[in-house]
Amino acid sequence: MTGPLAGLHVVELANEISGPYATKLFVDLGAEVTKIEPPTGDPLRLWGPFPGGVSDPERCGLFAYLNAGKRGANLADAAELIAHAHVLVENFPPGTLEGWGFDVDTLRQLNPNLVLLRISHFGQSGPWRHRQATSLTLQAASGWIGPRDPARPPVQVGARIAEYVAGAYGALGALTALRLRPVGHVTEVDVSELESLLSTLPYPMLMAQRMRHLGLPTSVRSAPMLGVVRADDGWVGINCLTGQHWLDVCAMLGLSEFAEHQIAIMLGGPERAEFFARAEPLLAKQTVAEIVELSQALRIPAAPVNDGATVLECPQYAKRGFFVESGGFQRPGSPFRFTDAASVTPLRNFGPKIAVASRSRPDELPFAGLKVLDLSTFWAGAYLTCYLGAFGAEIVKVESIQRPDGFRYSGAFPFEGDDWYERSVLWQATNLNKRDLTLDLTSRRGLDIARRLAAQADVVVENFSPRVVEQFGLDYESLVALKPDVILVRMPGFGLHGPWRDYVGWALNIEQTSGMSAVTGYADGPPCNPQGPADPLVGVHAGVALLAALEHRRRTGEGQLIEVAQIEVAACVTAEPVIEYSMNGVVRPREGNRRRGYLQGVYPTSEDGVWVALSVPEQPVDHDVFDEMVAAWTRTQRPTAIVEALRAQNIPAERLIAAEEMYDIAQLDARGFYEEFEHPITGAHRYPGWPFRITPGPARHHRTAPPTLGQHNDEILRGLGISDDELASLRADWVIGERVPNA
Repeated sequence: MTGPLAGLHVVELANEISGPYATKLFVDLGAEVTKIEPPTGDPLRLWGPFPGGVSDPERCGLFAYLNAGKRGANLADAAELIAHAHVLVENFPPGTLEGWGFDVDTLRQLNPNLVLLRISHFGQSGPWRHRQATSLTLQAASGWIGPRDPARPPVQVGARIAEYVAGAYGALGALTALRLRPVGHVTEVDVSELESLLSTLPYPMLMAQRMRHLGLPTSVRSAPMLGVVRADDGWVGINCLTGQHWLDVCAMLGLSEFAEHQIAIMLGGPERAEFFARAEPLLAKQTVAEIVELSQALRIPAAPVNDGATVLECPQYAKRGFFVESGGFQRPGSPFRFTDAASVTPLRNFGPKIAVASRSRPDELPFAGLKVLDLSTFWAGAYLTCYLGAFGAEIVKVESIQRPDGFRYSGAFPFEGDDWYERSVLWQATNLNKRDLTLDLTSRRGLDIARRLAAQADVVVENFSPRVVEQFGLDYESLVALKPDVILVRMPGFGLHGPWRDYVGWALNIEQTSGMSAVTGYADGPPCNPQGPADPLVGVHAGVALLAALEHRRRTGEGQLIEVAQIEVAACVTAEPVIEYSMNGVVRPREGNRRRGYLQGVYPTSEDGVWVALSVPEQPVDHDVFDEMVAAWTRTQRPTAIVEALRAQNIPAERLIAAEEMYDIAQLDARGFYEEFEHPITGAHRYPGWPFRITPGPARHHRTAPPTLGQHNDEILRGLGISDDELASLRADWVIGERVPNA
């Protein structure tokens, strides 16, 4: 195979989704993957969808999607294959691999330089390591299950999306571990699915802590406006995340009298019902395409809420040729594209002893010496650079005092004073491990400095709509002229080409366009936004692609342009609805909290507003009858008693966790998931880390506290040889600065 990871040999001892998705990403990048199924076969073969709906383990569409391009082998051949592999991937309960005779000591004897990627529900250590779980109960324990309809139980995120999340983090962790490669040691990458789900939420524990500090309720949830609404021919998402968006929506609908009531409407004030009573009939008269086109013309983030059928007709996916024919059905293509680089040459000396350059010192971090220019905004790009900085890269984060990173305003309030834009814990948690520089890129001197920094950078990262960096002359062709081997990572919402190239979009748009929203919610209710995974998942996938590109550059000297379109990453982890529709012409209704193969749900307890989730293997009982029986019992019991009684019978069960409780989970404390840093303005916070541990490897998740605006201006610019007099001139002309004017 060809690709930036050509020559990498991976053995997969895994089933269902998380492990196979990690290795699918390796296949997409050119690695050779050999899949060894357990003696009973991969259970996903029995999941479906199947052509014509007739069960056939050899023709399961989802299995084919996750395992295309892999070689098959028997468990009897495992030892020989592992001996010549670079990476071994497994996702069974702790102890299973050892039960097959592959404990770490045995693996060391077979292959002393192996990277062992282990994905499990709660990790290989901690008091919960052997706890039973399903995707539903993991979502409950991590905060993924949220209220969608006040009259009904909270609802999970559908289409098994949560199971792809751990696989993506696993691929990132394994490629990071390959950069360490301590000779003579098996390097373990221990991925926790619980921590993976927590890592894709917008830091609810930090927000709860912040609201409590402000004397505000920790449970207040603002609804996106307008959110998902009915059009004449389907559902459409209109997502106002700024005051200007709201003003533009009110003007578009001819409802300017509501312009001053955005906050009250978002928080459910009495004006909310009146606004929707006026707005919904207006929208219901227009088609989805008409609403999206008009909204985008006004730069309002809007997108169709696609399902398994309409996503295949979406003009942006179609023009980009993203969905591909495979075995008689359509499936998502690769989540990343490498362009404008010379031919990719397989690594011929990529043998079992050395995969990448060895560390020069035992304590060296995997990205030590890597210079990264961070031109990102909000979450997806910043999440990637936060990760790189955590493990040794030198990150220069560029903002401006005229236009700071918009994420600074999320969860921050102007009433807090002149420095209110420094108080967003969402921005802080995404920008640890960086130095902050302000530059007015609309000025000649500011842009000149940015280009000087780019000329020194190994990697440049951005996630704006395409025209932003291009208008500044910071596109790939311009950067290559400054540094021929530069790697540019671009994460546009809709891609670098196609009819929607310049559309504006946020995570909610990505969830809606890709099909994530259509599979979440009750069958007789509206689609619901997951409101969490899209942004960080894009950052994780971009990280996987970047590490492959760094390996390609190490052996060829060539840079790359990496394009990671956010709607394509989201579609990759929402594959099943597309596959089922293309096989059978069926759009399966939303399932609420149900899942084929299980009797399960979210049920009330004797404590008001507290719910429990539980799953049992499917029985010959009607699901509605099962729900009634279980709810009749649970609503008379305290949640702790319910969970303890069920766990005693080895039935997966979890209480739905609230944001303010996320710091009180013993499993997370045992695994050191949180690390405390002192922010100069908001004080000490316990920030989430990464959902895996590498052993032997970095002892900590993060290195430095998040910076204040322009905190490192002098340090960075003096490093470029800029004098004190010139620094003073740059400040006087507002090219740099440390405060937002008139904040």
